[in-house]
Amino acid sequence: MATSTDCQQNQDPLKLIREGTSQNQRLPVALDPGYAPVDGRTTAHGMVFADSYAALLKYFDATNSEAGDWTAFFGNDVSVRLAVVAVEDADAYKRNIKSYLDYLDDRQNRNEGEQLRNHLGFLYGSLGTLARQLDLLKEALPADIALKSTLQHLIKSQLAPAFRRLMAYYQAGNSLALVNSVAQSPETTILRAPVTTFAAVLTAGLSTDWSAGRPWEAYVATVLADPVVYGDAAADVFVRINHCATHALFKSIFEQFLKVLARTVSEAALALEGTLNNWDRHEPHYALFLAFLRLLEHLRADINTLTRRHLDFYYREILRLQEKPSEAAHAHLLVELAKHVGNHQIQAGELFKAGKDELGRDVFFANDRTFVANQAQVASLRTVYRHTGEAVSGQTAALDDAGRLFASPVADSDDGLGAALPQADQSWHPFFNKRYVDGVLGDIRMPKAEVGFAIASHYLLLAEGSRTITIDFTVDGNLSGFSGQPGDVSCLLTSEKEWHAVEAGKLSIARLADDKLRLQAELNGEFPAVRSYSAKAHGYGLATNLPVILVKLQHRGNAYLYAQLQDLVLKQIDLTVTVSGLRTLTVSNDFGPVDSSKPFQPFGASPAAGNALIVGSREVFQKTLTAASLELNWLATPLLYPSGDPLPSVSLFFLNNGLWVDSGIDPVTVDATSVPFSNNLGLPTVDAPDFATNEFYSTDSRHGFAKLELSGDFGQDAYQTALLRYLRKDSGASDPGKQPLGPTMSSLAMSYTASQRIAFAAGSASGKAQYFHLAPFGQVEQPAHTDALVYLLPRFAFQHDNRIRLSEAEFYVGVTGLAPPQNLALLFEVADGTANPLVKRPVASPLVFWSYLSNNVWIDFREDEVQDGSGELLNSGIITFAVPAQATSTNSLLPAGMFWIRAAVQEKSDAVCRLRMVAAQAVAATFVDHGNSPRFAATTVDAGTIRKLERPTAAVRSLVQPFPSFGGRSAELPEVFYTRISERLRHKDRAIALWDYERLILEAFPQIYKVKCLNHTQYEPSDSGEGVYREMAPGHVTIVTIPDLRFSKLRDPLRPYTSLALLEKIEAFLQQRNSCFTRLHVRNPEFEELQVDFRVRLREGFDETYYANQLRQAITRFLAPWAFTGSGSPSFGGRIYKSVLINFVEEQPCVDYVTDFKLFHRTVLGNQTISVEKDEVAGSKALSILVSVPAEKHQVVVIRTAAANSLNETCPCDA
Repeated sequence: MATSTDCQQNQDPLKLIREGTSQNQRLPVALDPGYAPVDGRTTAHGMVFADSYAALLKYFDATNSEAGDWTAFFGNDVSVRLAVVAVEDADAYKRNIKSYLDYLDDRQNRNEGEQLRNHLGFLYGSLGTLARQLDLLKEALPADIALKSTLQHLIKSQLAPAFRRLMAYYQAGNSLALVNSVAQSPETTILRAPVTTFAAVLTAGLSTDWSAGRPWEAYVATVLADPVVYGDAAADVFVRINHCATHALFKSIFEQFLKVLARTVSEAALALEGTLNNWDRHEPHYALFLAFLRLLEHLRADINTLTRRHLDFYYREILRLQEKPSEAAHAHLLVELAKHVGNHQIQAGELFKAGKDELGRDVFFANDRTFVANQAQVASLRTVYRHTGEAVSGQTAALDDAGRLFASPVADSDDGLGAALPQADQSWHPFFNKRYVDGVLGDIRMPKAEVGFAIASHYLLLAEGSRTITIDFTVDGNLSGFSGQPGDVSCLLTSEKEWHAVEAGKLSIARLADDKLRLQAELNGEFPAVRSYSAKAHGYGLATNLPVILVKLQHRGNAYLYAQLQDLVLKQIDLTVTVSGLRTLTVSNDFGPVDSSKPFQPFGASPAAGNALIVGSREVFQKTLTAASLELNWLATPLLYPSGDPLPSVSLFFLNNGLWVDSGIDPVTVDATSVPFSNNLGLPTVDAPDFATNEFYSTDSRHGFAKLELSGDFGQDAYQTALLRYLRKDSGASDPGKQPLGPTMSSLAMSYTASQRIAFAAGSASGKAQYFHLAPFGQVEQPAHTDALVYLLPRFAFQHDNRIRLSEAEFYVGVTGLAPPQNLALLFEVADGTANPLVKRPVASPLVFWSYLSNNVWIDFREDEVQDGSGELLNSGIITFAVPAQATSTNSLLPAGMFWIRAAVQEKSDAVCRLRMVAAQAVAATFVDHGNSPRFAATTVDAGTIRKLERPTAAVRSLVQPFPSFGGRSAELPEVFYTRISERLRHKDRAIALWDYERLILEAFPQIYKVKCLNHTQYEPSDSGEGVYREMAPGHVTIVTIPDLRFSKLRDPLRPYTSLALLEKIEAFLQQRNSCFTRLHVRNPEFEELQVDFRVRLREGFDETYYANQLRQAITRFLAPWAFTGSGSPSFGGRIYKSVLINFVEEQPCVDYVTDFKLFHRTVLGNQTISVEKDEVAGSKALSILVSVPAEKHQVVVIRTAAANSLNETCPCDA
């Protein structure tokens, strides 16, 4: 711990060590009317007194001669014998024994040799006398008194073996001159008999029940002296007697006899009552005496009310104080209207029938406030949760959920998808579904959220070929730390009937600059054609008919990009498609359509100048091209005549508004393999979606075609002339050779690059496109070419104090039947005490922020539009929303057909309780007394009891009470009244001293079991567990509470935390009663764990795995009994000793021996757990409580036979 100069952590070495105050400590003993009775005696005391007094009265016979005393008349009845035992003070006998043992254990008496021997003799004599008296009682009781057989059994089974050992120790002590066998004990009695010496008891003898049926003298002769309890023979008298007095074997004998004495006294009292009521063998005179004693009880009881009447006189007559009256119970009801009724008003005070009380009278609850019911009903509950840094048990760094989004379409289910809830109370958390094991997060049972975006554009109409889609995002944000990896996103494109995913190896996402992000997808020739989106075929409900690329963030190990991308604001998107090998073209020439799927002559069989090849493509020419070309594959090279002439060229023309316009591109030779479109690419294109099938060129065509026009022929006419001259054998004619041939094309394809810019700023668009956010439960189209901010991804945020705050979690309530503007009353039934008690709720601002959905935009409710009766989901209550007319049910962000209300939290999502129900049309009702039984106010009205209005109406179809009533409290009991008033007279309803704080809390909050107030102490734990802890902080007061485990639903039974709701109520209660200069902190204790680690050898025949687990469970029960049996309670400042734990383990029936035992004290500092081995563990702070780790964390290693033998073989000791 830090020094006292540390501003955050310090401790006061002189602090007051105290435990705090519990409910059991509140009532002062002196206020108990039975504390100081006028006559505290009983019938048994009267019988014993009569017996003793009879011994003092002389008896004279008929001749008036003295003939003894009157004992025979008052001492021989069986009831007298039982009365003697019943009034015995076993505690006084125990105190005498303890005083003798303390004397022998006091080193100041070291030189008092004779007194030491006397006191050891007193111990033997006291126990011997007790044995003698128990034996006499057993012998004197009639056989039909059950105590006789009980004593006989106890003597034979327990006392006789112990007494035999005592005789052996006595004989050894006598022979060693360590015991004064004739020393007379001080004047004490046991069962009305004076204590005698142990030697006298041995001489007088005991019954055969003590000697195993043998004669007493013979039995005593078989007992051999046993000096084991006297220790070293060379030691002095004090050491040897002290060794005996502190020896476990010696002391266990006394403990055994004390237990039997206490049981005998208790059972004698029961037996006495039986003889007084059911015994018919009393002598007549004694029966008359007993009747007198019984009648005297009535007078004694009346006299003993004097103290109570005096207290009542002071409290009620002088101070004029009375008990608190009863408090009426409350109930939540749900109203369902008839189908034909749009709304119906239920007036304040209108009565509901709630059955009958124990007197047979009708019970009524009254409506708390005027309520207008309508047809609205809760139809859907959904959750989105952003996980924070809370560690998940067993999770490695490769699977880290920090920052990950989860989404449950069915929030009130075990898996977020609709599975049945396993909890007995059918509760679920509105903001997440986490499973905790021993207070540690085990896993998150929610589907991972599907989040991303989609771009719809006709540029994505990509039929075939090798296609590359490049999307450059220019953002307002800093991408310097972005580290995208393959697999971080997935990409899907709309094929004809389904989505088709891009292979992970063909997809990349990378940072180009600090403000630019690139997503690139490569589609090979096998990838199906990208077609128009169809809601029926592709789902998601996107409002478009354009081809769509859908990008979703992937949950890959510990990588999840949402946190890096969520704040990026889009400036523009540049969508570029690059295609090569597009063969789906419309091809025609001067002679009509051409089938380009097989070799063809592009300019006809006999090309001539001006012949043309016309190529069209709706896919290509509806986009803004940045580059394009025709790829020509020739089957046969053209033959010219004469052969030496140059090949004709081909000129490129574009169709623009029905006219062929020169492209301005230089002609290429007819055998060129590529015709680039390098100029005027906008002439043949119209940037608009066109999903019609490709059509061949006609006179009606206006755009979308390119023409290759031949500049000349291939010499066919010249060849015909030459051939004719040759055949005519004209002068000078020669053989013209081979006939010239026009070109033959084997295939024709087109390559192109087209770009589209989607600008997210005011201005004109460069082309039609749509941008969608993909949210977990829907999608929203984002406006382009506007001043509104458009984020790259959907955001989970809300606005408060003119600031955008990111949501840690959002809970959505879908409502049907609502007709805004209309009020909506929702019942939120919580599982009490299930909020995380370690979380500090925000003080300066609300925790839960409410909003409604209007045209896919969340709009915050105004403060006057929400009336929260649940304390921000800490208590069961009704939240009433005034839903304005702006609310819509035609949204796409969440399923349409419902009005949606959102509860969002920026942080501390576990600072609210689990829910059991969210239901509409809720009203609150309170019990009203119509001459009902006084006890009914505290009676819980079972769920389903309230089902009708006192005055039924056709407008109300049904009335449902979903849960039992709550909050009822009976009138204050007298004992509680006395306690409260005595405390009030001292603290005056003001919190000043420690005593005041603790009593005020315990009286006002009966669900608190114990309170500890720490003055000048500041305790403000942080979420990491460290925070501020100062024991020297003037002006600060820290209150630490422990709940009553009977009424608490504990998140972790080993650590009984007080619920957040109750802590807040306690703080608000004290703030009204303490000084305005006091800084108050109401907190839970700090629980510090204990862990053991040891090796154990089990006895033969005990299963290793099973009993090792049993040992772990037993240790956990020993350290934290309140978590199992409910019999114990946590303690501030307790201490645990390793030796005690070792002894506990060794006493287990399955244990042979224990070795290598270690005790660890585990404390949390920040995010680290520090474990230190200690022999003695105490809480590190004044508010610390020691608890066990979960059972499975105790390290118990079983030593097997081979290992045990090995230990014996290597033992270094002399033995």
